Amino acid sequence: MTAILPPGVSLTFVTALLVPLIIGFLVGIIAKYAIKIGVAIAIIIIILIAVGFVSPNQIVQPLVQFFEKSGPSLAPKVAQVAGYLPYSSITFIVGFVIGFFIKG
Repeated sequence: MTAILPPGVSLTFVTALLVPLIIGFLVGIIAKYAIKIGVAIAIIIIILIAVGFVSPNQIVQPLVQFFEKSGPSLAPKVAQVAGYLPYSSITFIVGFVIGFFIKG
């Protein structure tokens, strides 16, 4: 079998570049859609408050209670998941930017 890679470039090197790029791309797409959903929810809440169906206290109070109860227990889990992401890799950042800014 002939080598399709240039001399001095190993399959391990190519894999080490592509894996963070693909993970960054997927995280970028997920972040983009999460922000879109968050903005849509915020707009709906603002409209409901403006029309008078709900008061700001009805929205803020449950959120504060949720973060007071579950915030301390969620922090280590979030840190653990963030530890899996290769965010210090330039290929991850490039993949994230491509995933975040692609049209769709």
